[in-house]
Amino acid sequence: MAMAQATAPAIKTEGTAIGVEDLAFRKLLGEPAWRGLAPAIHSRFGVKPLPGQVVEYTGRMSAVRASRLGRVFGHLCRLIGSPIAPYTGDEVPISVFVQRAEDGDGVVWRREYFFPGRGKVVARSVKKVDGADSLLECFNSGFTMRMRVFAEGGSLHFLSTGYFVRLGRWRLPIPSLLAPGQTHVVHADRGNGLFSFTMTVRHPLYGETFFQDGWFHAREG
Repeated sequence: MAMAQATAPAIKTEGTAIGVEDLAFRKLLGEPAWRGLAPAIHSRFGVKPLPGQVVEYTGRMSAVRASRLGRVFGHLCRLIGSPIAPYTGDEVPISVFVQRAEDGDGVVWRREYFFPGRGKVVARSVKKVDGADSLLECFNSGFTMRMRVFAEGGSLHFLSTGYFVRLGRWRLPIPSLLAPGQTHVVHADRGNGLFSFTMTVRHPLYGETFFQDGWFHAREG
C-alpha cells in the first residue's frame, strides 16, 4: 500500500491512534467515489498507522457460518495462518488490530475470534496495492487474493478477482474450483463510531461456503 511521505504531518484517526495520510484507497476508487464515502470510512482507510502504532476495533460477529465444504477449506487454511475462521457460531466476540507492515509495504489486519469453548482463533493478512487498479490480500506461504475495490451505496466493497501463490518473482494462479470461492466484503459506516462488516464467499459450483456479519467500533485508549 502506498506510503505517505515520512515528513507528512501526523493526523488523528478514530479513537486515540495517530497516523499519516495514505492515498492508496483514494486512488483505487477515484476521487468522485472516494468523496461519496462517509468521513469515518476515510478515517479508517485513508490513514496509515505510524510505525509501532496499532488501531484496535472491537465488536461481535452476529453470524459466522460455513458450509461443509467451507469448514474443510477453513481447516486446510490453518496451514497458511487461518485467513478464514475454521469454526462457526453466533454472537462471536472479535477484536481487530490494524498496523503498518514491518517492511512498510502494506497494512496488517489481524482478527481475533473468541469462539466459546475453543479459545482464540487468529486470522492475519496484509493488504497492499498492486498496480493502479487492484488490491492484494496476502497470507502466509505466499497465498494471495487479488481484489477489486469499489464504492456502492455509500459503502466500501472488496470483491476478489482471483487467487495465486507467490513463489519468488512468480505468481502461480489457483484454479477457481480449488479455491474457497469469490469473496465479497462490504464495509458500511453506521454512524456514531460504528461500522458493519459483511463477508460472503461463494464457490462457482457449490454456492455459499462462508458468511460473516458483525458490528464494530474503535476501542478508545
